[in-house]
Amino acid sequence: MTEVLLVAGDPSGDRYAADVVEALKDKLPSARFFGLGGPHMEAAGVHTLAGLEELAVMGFGEVVMRLEFFRDLERKIHALLLDADLVVLVDFPGFNMRIARTASVFGRPVLYYIPPKVWASRPGRAEELAKIADHIAVIFPFEVNVLGDAGADVTFVGNPLLDRPDNVLGKGDFHKRFGLDPDRPILAMLPGSREQEIKQHLQLFLDTAEMVTARCPHVQPVVSKAEWLNGTLFEGLCVPVIEDTRGLLRHARAGLVKSGTATLEAAIEGMPFVVAYRTSSFSWAIVKRMLRVKYISLVNLMARDSIVPELIQGDARPKKIARHLIPLFDDKSPEYRRQISELPGVTSLLGSSGSAERVANLAVSLLGLKQ
Repeated sequence: MTEVLLVAGDPSGDRYAADVVEALKDKLPSARFFGLGGPHMEAAGVHTLAGLEELAVMGFGEVVMRLEFFRDLERKIHALLLDADLVVLVDFPGFNMRIARTASVFGRPVLYYIPPKVWASRPGRAEELAKIADHIAVIFPFEVNVLGDAGADVTFVGNPLLDRPDNVLGKGDFHKRFGLDPDRPILAMLPGSREQEIKQHLQLFLDTAEMVTARCPHVQPVVSKAEWLNGTLFEGLCVPVIEDTRGLLRHARAGLVKSGTATLEAAIEGMPFVVAYRTSSFSWAIVKRMLRVKYISLVNLMARDSIVPELIQGDARPKKIARHLIPLFDDKSPEYRRQISELPGVTSLLGSSGSAERVANLAVSLLGLKQ
């Protein structure tokens, strides 16, 4: 029996890892899957050690406070490595780089899917990745040269966001389901998918929405809630809170989006938006020293241009954010027209669907089995 260890530590990684498991089942019907992940991996048949609610930690100070928990988890993963024929690591760089090092010492083949963003910070990790990972599967085309130049075996597999089924409700059904007015434009607000992100961004986004609606009273703000987040984080809000993020992005006129994968989701749906991001002062002081890129949003990074406004840390203030959002509710404004014309070009760089299948093929190759 083939034993496959998978490690993912956030909601998007959980979904992407689960897709790879489903693709591997067809190729390795007798394989056993175990490791670290969330509900999607568990539904795919992966035996997991911990849930995402225990892993969802962001920021350097926050990680330090839970260091003993992660050390204990790492020890458990090390024990599992002894039984693994293949190790598939998905994102989660701080933890998974450590697992990759140990797996390499143990002589276990390592496939790293969605590796650390060495092009954004800590470039020295590119050479280390080349040594400790047998193959790296990347989801942005520019990563191939960055890691290849460091000596890694690397393949661009396309972006997993393109693999999602198009099961979004039509405009009429969407508005009816959530009690929204189809004649009023929606301001989509995506404050994040982790509890810490909600605490950093939710009130900021609500204060911004209040300023937008003061100028544009016809606008209806709607908050997106990740299904795994505790509903108490959103109690008492005077705006609708829904769990259909993709539908919200598709039917909103414009959005306010926390920096991260959601910016690509917004671009794919063709929704103009503004990016905002805050973290603790301690974490930001460290991040600012490490950053090697001009932009932080994936859309601007891929375009190598400032297509969407970015308001970061001290600049992320309601008045300033609202100033960038308001023009997006005028379909004749230069700001709106520019995003509408340029976002499709960014999404065209994401490749084609089928990323999980390509990653599964790489995994089978590392096992030395015929596909």
